[in-house]
Amino acid sequence: MKKKGFSGRLKILSKPSGSPLWKQAAKSIVLMVLAAFLAKYLGLDKGVSAVMFTTLVATIIIDLPLPLNKIVPLAMVGFIMTLLAFVSSSLALSSLPIFLFFTVIWAFFSLSLYIFGETTGTMGFMIFTCYFISVLLVNTTASPLEWGLYIILAYLVASILFIPKLIHRRDDLLYMVASPFDPETSLEKTLSIRQALSGILLSPRDYELFRIGTYLNGFMGYAELVSSRLSGNLGEIFQRFLETTNTSSKKVAHSITTRQEGIDLSPLDQTMVELQETGPLEERSRDAVLDVARSMKSLLTRANKLLAEEETSSLKKSIRAPRRSLQEVLKANFNLNNMYIRHALRFTLAMTLGLVVVYLTHERSAIWITMGILIIIKPDVTSTVNNMISRVSFNFIAIILAIILGFIFPHQILVWIAFIMLFFFRAFYPNYMSLSIMAITIFVVLLWPTGTVFGNAVARLIDISIGAVLALFCAYLIFPSRMAINLPEQIARTIRTNREYLETVIPSEGMVYQHEKLNGYLMKRQISRSEGMVYQHEKAVQQFRKYMLEEKNLESAIKKVNDTFKDVEDDVLFYKDMEAVNKKLTADISALATLMESGESWPDLSTFKEQLMDVLAHMALSVDKNVVLPPTKIKTSHSKGEGLTPDLEMYLDWITSDVELIQEEVELGHRTGIWKRYRDLS
Repeated sequence: MKKKGFSGRLKILSKPSGSPLWKQAAKSIVLMVLAAFLAKYLGLDKGVSAVMFTTLVATIIIDLPLPLNKIVPLAMVGFIMTLLAFVSSSLALSSLPIFLFFTVIWAFFSLSLYIFGETTGTMGFMIFTCYFISVLLVNTTASPLEWGLYIILAYLVASILFIPKLIHRRDDLLYMVASPFDPETSLEKTLSIRQALSGILLSPRDYELFRIGTYLNGFMGYAELVSSRLSGNLGEIFQRFLETTNTSSKKVAHSITTRQEGIDLSPLDQTMVELQETGPLEERSRDAVLDVARSMKSLLTRANKLLAEEETSSLKKSIRAPRRSLQEVLKANFNLNNMYIRHALRFTLAMTLGLVVVYLTHERSAIWITMGILIIIKPDVTSTVNNMISRVSFNFIAIILAIILGFIFPHQILVWIAFIMLFFFRAFYPNYMSLSIMAITIFVVLLWPTGTVFGNAVARLIDISIGAVLALFCAYLIFPSRMAINLPEQIARTIRTNREYLETVIPSEGMVYQHEKLNGYLMKRQISRSEGMVYQHEKAVQQFRKYMLEEKNLESAIKKVNDTFKDVEDDVLFYKDMEAVNKKLTADISALATLMESGESWPDLSTFKEQLMDVLAHMALSVDKNVVLPPTKIKTSHSKGEGLTPDLEMYLDWITSDVELIQEEVELGHRTGIWKRYRDLS
C-alpha cells in the first residue's frame, strides 16, 4: 500500500457526492433578489446585505430533501439561531468582553452539536457561519431590533419554498420510499433516509416497500463486491444478473413514484436460470453467488407483488427511531475522549482569537484569514491537512479565473458574473464542494474588491493560505486527534458492542427487576419469570453509549485509510458497507428497544437471543483474529416462540436479516484477504 501524494488526495477530495442542484439554485437566487427588493421597498436599506445572505442560508435549510414535518422544526431552529446571532452581534458592539462572551458561546455550542450526529453537526456549523456573517455585517447604523427585523424578513421570503413542499408532500414521501431501489443510492444514504422517515405515518404498502428496498440496497452493495472478485463464465453471468437486477430495481422505483402497478420480472427470471445452470467448477463461489442472487430476486418479487396490490388498509405505520435523549448523548460523548469535543474547544479558541482581530480592526485581511480558519480546521489532523490541500488549491484556481475575467470584462459585467457565481455556489453546494468553493471565491473577489482585481485576488490567496497554516497549527498543537488504527479490530469491537446492546435489549429468562414510580418515588420490584420478559432501560442505554463511541472511532478510521493510501477504493467501499450494516443493526435494535419500553409482557425469546449472540460472537472473533470459523445459522422458524405481536415479529426479522448480511460481509472479507490489512497504522 502506497500513501497518497498531493495529486492523489486532491483527486479524492474533489470527487462529487451527487448531482448539481440547478432548481434549488434558481429558487435561492430568485428569492434573494425578491428579499432585496422588499427590503428596499420597506426602507430597510441598511440591512440589504444581511437580508440577502440570510435568505440564501434559509433556502438551503428549507430545500433539504426531508419530509415537511422534519423541515418545519429545522427551519424554526435556523430562524431562531440566526435571529439570536445577529441580535447578539449587535449587542456585542457595546464592549469587547460581551463580544468575547457571545463568540465563545456560539463557537463551542455550534461545533459541539457534532456529538449528536453528522447531520446535526452540519446544522451547527451553518449556525456558526450565520454568526460569523453577522459579525462581518452588523454595525452601529442599526439597532438590535432592526437587525432582528432583517432576519424575520429574510425567513418570511424564504418560507415561500414551503408552498411547493406542502403541495408535493406526498410525492416527496414516495420519492424517499423509492430511493433504496435506485442502484446509485448507497446504504449509508438509505439509512439517512430511514432516519428522516422515522416518525412519519406511512401506508402499510409504502412502509413495507421501504423495508424491502433497504435490504435490497444492502445486497446490491454486497453483490457488487462479490462480482468484482469473480472471473470466467460465472463472473460474466452474475454481472448480467446484476445489470438486470439494477434495471428491474429502477423500474420498481419509478413505479413507486408514479403510482403505477407492477413491472415485468421475466428478464430477471431468465438470468436467474442461467446462474443456476452454471457448472460446479467453483462450487463455493457459485453457492455464495446463488445465495445473494436468490435473496435479491426474492426481494424484488415481493416488492413487485406489493405494487400490483390495491391499498386496502387505512391503518398507518411509522418507522421507529432510536431514542437518543440529551442526557444519554451528553453522558456518552461530552468528554475529552470524544474527538468532536476536542474539536469544539480547538475551534472555539481559534475562531475567538480570529474574530477578536476582526472585531477590533475590520481589516479585510483579518476577515479572510479568519475565514480560512473557519473553512479549513477539522476534527483531526489528517482531515485538516486534506481541507488545506483542497481549499487552498481550489481557491488558487478560482483566483486565477477571477484575474482572467478581470482582464477581459469591464466592471459592470463583472458584477453580473459575480452573481452568476453565487448561483453556481448554490447549485454545487454540497455535492460539488470544490466547484462550490471556487464559485464563492470568484464571487467575493469580483464583488468585494480593494484595488484592482489582480491585487485583490493575490491578497485573498495570501490571506486564505495564512488561515490554512493557522488551522493546521491549531490541529497539531491543541488537543491533537492522532490515532493508531487496527481497522479489523475496530470492526470486531463494533460487532461486539452491538452484541452487548442486543443482549440488554432482548430480556433474559429468570428473575428481573422492574422500575416503576409509586407515590412519586422510583421503586424497583422483583418479578418472576411468569410475569413476562422485562426490558431493562438503563442498562440498554449504557450499552448504546458504548456503541456510539465505537461507531465514531470506526468512521474516523475508515476516513483516515481513504485519505492516506492509494488504490484502496474497493477496500474503503467494503468497510463503509460493513459500517452501514452495523449501523442498520443498531438502528433496528434501538427500534426494538422502543417497543420494549412500552411495558408490555413479552414472550420468551431466549433461544432466538442465544442464536444471535453466538453468531455475533463468532463473527467478531473471526474478524479480530482473521480466522475462518464454521458457519452458524439462525433457525428463525424454531427460535422465536409463540405469542409474537406483528410489530415484534417484524423487528426480529429485521435484526435477523442484518446479522445475516454481516455474516455475508465477514465471509467476503476472508475470501478477499481484507482482514489481513490495515492492522498497524498510525
